[in-house]
Amino acid sequence: MLKFFGNIRKSLLNEGKTGKYLKYAIGEIVLVVIGILIALQINNWNENRKLENSKETLMFALKKELLINQETLERYTLELYDSNSKFNKVLNVSAGKITLPTDSLKQYLSEAMYGITLSFLNTVQEEAVSTGKFELLSDTLKQKLSLLKDYTKSRTSIYEERSKNYYNSDLKLEKLKIKLGMNPDVPERISSHPPIPIHPKFLLNESELLEIIKDPEAYIALGNIYKNYMNDEIWIKFGLLRLTKESIALIDKELGEL
Repeated sequence: MLKFFGNIRKSLLNEGKTGKYLKYAIGEIVLVVIGILIALQINNWNENRKLENSKETLMFALKKELLINQETLERYTLELYDSNSKFNKVLNVSAGKITLPTDSLKQYLSEAMYGITLSFLNTVQEEAVSTGKFELLSDTLKQKLSLLKDYTKSRTSIYEERSKNYYNSDLKLEKLKIKLGMNPDVPERISSHPPIPIHPKFLLNESELLEIIKDPEAYIALGNIYKNYMNDEIWIKFGLLRLTKESIALIDKELGEL
């Protein structure tokens, strides 16, 4: 092609057609520039398409991870709500507002404290941040996911501080929970050992159980634990779960616009 254009220019010069030669040379330059611009445009289009594909792949991965977390949070919230409902009845018995059969009271006591530790996935987002792919997302989605991450860290920090306070408390609270049968057993689905039996000295008859339950100090101790569990239920339901659902909805919306 270059040889062909070169022959045309040489022919024009040999024939003394300088004006036509200049016009032809300018036209040739314009064609070359247009060709370069088209090539750059195609290259930019290809790069943008690659970025869009990477963004779409990331959003699908984030949605998959968030859906798993949503299921975990919903199950945890329901089970925690059930435990807190039973805890509430125990405190009402302690306050003398209601009475329950001893068997029902013992069952509520044994199921009042929720023994499962909440854990959820964050691998996709962490990897996206570390590799720089997080910047492919829209500002709105980045803000929503970052807010969810902050909520998760805050809740984890609060939960760990609460757990530390429990472990560092004196034996008085621990003895109270053992006497009332409130230390939760490991769920059968993940347990590999038989449950630990209650020490004979902590076994109570009906009157002893009611006496401890209705003691004001027991009411305060149980009330503090219940308050922490209620705060956790609210934090998860109106914080983590809400933001997780909003993030999924936003991803669906933006995927529909791609």
